[in-house]
Amino acid sequence: MSGLSRPRARGVVLVTALLLLLLMSALVLGLSRLLRDEQRIGSQLDDAQRAFQLAELGLQAGEQALTRLPLAAQVAGMSRNALRQADAPFTLSCRQPANPAGWQQGLCLSATLAGQEIAPPWQRLDEAGVALLHPCGAALRLVLQPIATAGRCPAVTTGPWFWSDPHYLLELLDPQYVDGEQRGLLLRVTARGWGRLPDSAVTLQSHVLLLPDATGSLRSRRLAWRELR
Repeated sequence: MSGLSRPRARGVVLVTALLLLLLMSALVLGLSRLLRDEQRIGSQLDDAQRAFQLAELGLQAGEQALTRLPLAAQVAGMSRNALRQADAPFTLSCRQPANPAGWQQGLCLSATLAGQEIAPPWQRLDEAGVALLHPCGAALRLVLQPIATAGRCPAVTTGPWFWSDPHYLLELLDPQYVDGEQRGLLLRVTARGWGRLPDSAVTLQSHVLLLPDATGSLRSRRLAWRELR
């Protein structure tokens, strides 16, 4: 009996060892997958945070750009009918070749002022099917990376630090907005930032009142801001 029990015992030990080995292998594989998932989630969170910070920079750049707007006085004196004309500074296409250099795109007329029921500019595409708020669209660019937009479109080449520089649109909502005793231009700034990947985009938006000060210069006052989902 003892001679038969020894091989049987060895067989039981072998099976037990194999089971333990399989169990340990499964645990190792599970831990490896868990670590990969955590790393991927962490990378996605980092990319989303990077995109948010870049969108915030773009939003601030858009608000600061309003204080240099050379067309503010002209727009403030225009009627709604004049704002809808083809040669008006702000257009539905967010492009106006007649504007001064540097302001020939990115200036959008709101659908309400235009008297049309269409999507807001940050949701619209141009005639070529490109989003207006896109590196190849009609948006203005905050230059952060040493790579030009020209020559990259319609396919955007990833920059050295993130997919693309932040871009923003300046949308005219009301040329004679009254806030208390102050009258100015009410505009909406919409900025978009990207992380390392194009689908990691974050879009921020603010309502800004553009006012002339005592010296004749322009100053902007943010009324509200939000993140678009």
